[in-house]
Amino acid sequence: MDRLFWHVKQPFTSILICCGLISGCLISVFYLSQWQWFVCSGVLLFLCGYFKAFSSVLAGFILGIFVTICHYWLVYAPPVAEKVLEQEVAVVGVVSKVIGSGTRPYVTLDLKQLGQYKVPWYRAIRINASLSGELPAELHETVLSGSAILKPFRSRKNFTVFDAELYAFRSQIFYKGRIAVSEVIAGEQKASRAVYRDWVAEAFEGLHFGWFYYVLLTGDKSAIAQADKDHFKSLGLSHLLAISGLHVAIVFALSFALCKFGLWLFWPHLSQWHNYQLGYFVFALGLSGVYVWLSGLQVSAQRAWLMALLGACCFLFARQLSPARVLLYALVVILVANPFAVLNLGLYFSFLAVVTIFFVFRTLMQESEHTSKVKLLCYLQCALFVTLLPLTLYSYHGFSASSILVNLLVVPLLTVVIFPLLLLHTLAVLIMDKAVLGPFDALLNSVYQWVNSFPYHWWQTGTVSIEVVTLGYLALLLCMCAVTRIFAWIPLSAGVIFSVLERPPDWQVDVFDVGHGTAVLVSTQGKGILVDLGASYFSRYSLFDNVIKLYLEANRIRLLHTVISHDDSDHNGGLADLYRYDGGRSLGLFHEGDGKALCTLKTVTMDKLTIESLWPVAPMNSDNNNSCVIRVSDGNTNLLLPGDIEQLAEHALLALQGGKVPADILIAPHHGSNTSSSMAFVSAVAPRWVVFSRGYYSPWRLPHEEVVERYQLIGSRMLDTAEEGQIRFKITGTDVQSETARDRKSFWFLR
Repeated sequence: MDRLFWHVKQPFTSILICCGLISGCLISVFYLSQWQWFVCSGVLLFLCGYFKAFSSVLAGFILGIFVTICHYWLVYAPPVAEKVLEQEVAVVGVVSKVIGSGTRPYVTLDLKQLGQYKVPWYRAIRINASLSGELPAELHETVLSGSAILKPFRSRKNFTVFDAELYAFRSQIFYKGRIAVSEVIAGEQKASRAVYRDWVAEAFEGLHFGWFYYVLLTGDKSAIAQADKDHFKSLGLSHLLAISGLHVAIVFALSFALCKFGLWLFWPHLSQWHNYQLGYFVFALGLSGVYVWLSGLQVSAQRAWLMALLGACCFLFARQLSPARVLLYALVVILVANPFAVLNLGLYFSFLAVVTIFFVFRTLMQESEHTSKVKLLCYLQCALFVTLLPLTLYSYHGFSASSILVNLLVVPLLTVVIFPLLLLHTLAVLIMDKAVLGPFDALLNSVYQWVNSFPYHWWQTGTVSIEVVTLGYLALLLCMCAVTRIFAWIPLSAGVIFSVLERPPDWQVDVFDVGHGTAVLVSTQGKGILVDLGASYFSRYSLFDNVIKLYLEANRIRLLHTVISHDDSDHNGGLADLYRYDGGRSLGLFHEGDGKALCTLKTVTMDKLTIESLWPVAPMNSDNNNSCVIRVSDGNTNLLLPGDIEQLAEHALLALQGGKVPADILIAPHHGSNTSSSMAFVSAVAPRWVVFSRGYYSPWRLPHEEVVERYQLIGSRMLDTAEEGQIRFKITGTDVQSETARDRKSFWFLR
């Protein structure tokens, strides 16, 4: 077969090996030991038999697999077996983050020792744990030792929203539990990065935009208020909050200019026979490298610094490398250092942005070498908007309508005004202890407040599938070449057809994974009724705010009604957040605006659905028995949500309903406790599906064995949010289809 293509210029072997390595890392991280992995390996082996060039690709592919597996076992594999954790284990570690304060503070601990296992220098092992014992007022950077009861880290898994388990894996948080502290060692000397961050925070204290300047110089986003995050997202400026190529390029350019200016001042005293270009580059690379390290070695910053290093080397040694090769080599270095960087969406945003910049520059330079800077900047922002749009829709379920205009103004402002002023301000504080940013900061804040007074920046589009995103990028790729441009309509048409044919169900039931608690959303035609809100932890983490609200917004569902089954923290923990969300409007029908009141008996319709509250008819002796019982029906399929009613209330409800409460889908009462789900109730409901909404590490060991046996006896299919994550039922006519978040969002390294 090679004879047919002998006249085609072959790419460099290094490029083929790099392409293979990148493919090997991608396929191995996402699909190791799954059918996709075997198919890709088989196709590559087949191509090697016909095309000699693919032998280099195969070599890189095998190397990528090897790098991924080695990196997993060296860095990301759990350090001790679960058997070791069945009893108390001695731990020594440094508090790196305080998550929740109080009498039993909740912290992230960077371990130095776990039982007999001493943590090696090349890896980090972290645990999230509550602390007990005598503790100092200031915990951050304190070294603690004690005995711990730990369990492997496992979190809630829901569609669309933030994946805490994946975040924990990337952050190397392996366990969670509780620690009885026996000794508090005086805090270690603060690391250089921590000292730098404290100094920067102090230098910009009191300024309106102090948090923004702090982020630009440190990369630490922990101090950003949620409102400011939302404002930046709506303006299309979220990329400024993550240290990226833009930031590194500005620091590199400023460092280069600063070094050149410094040498110019002493020029009369310097020898004219030396080439000082090397010094400029070394100084700029060194200072920008320190900046990348101090900002937390974010993937996009690493990519930018590596590209700067390769570019500087090519310039100094008079070698030519195309921008594509520089980008490719930078990506390979990042993946060899950490193949699991492919799990970071920032990697894709960063590399796509750079590819777009290179493409725009090359295209415009071919057309004319004298393109104005304003025209170039306009073309660049428009191209970046189009290129990053599919990924933005997939990640944020919407886009900023004003991002092109805002970035046209802000990016030059950041480059030529804000960063130089930050440098001047830090020098002034360091040398004279004086702040010089005050007037500019006040002006910037006024403009920021004025711009945010217009509420139409962000357009919510709803969820976009990865298939549509892939087809969108395939169409963009075809458009980049004049020969293939006429074929771009094929993936575009496929994407449109895919979206049209993906017919939504008549109605849908989403049982959220909220740990021990309940939150169920019933939706149809963009309208929804929510039953229960889940819990709220440490007075700062609400499941309504962080799961349910985000899901409603991502799927563009308007919340018409909310029912709180009863006044218990695992069912109404997010009540305050619900009031902030809609002012209690959705509580009006069933609770008359008071989420702590018993629900009233009502029958309402929502499109073709009938929603009835069947219970309580009168107050009973416990909050659980006063739970609101809701039935939702379309005439063919019935859903029953009985809250936490116990057997006494079950029997009373059956008597009220004539002994029968048939339902196709049942949310198990009281999370599967043996205080509920009596045999009489189970037989009267006779569900096809029963869902247990519970926490994975339930201290009550739910669902109880006798309850499971009762549902097995009548042939119900049992689903469990602790095992399956969020559970979704799609109902069309008489057809009911179920899917679970853990099936859809499963990685081999999290099983």
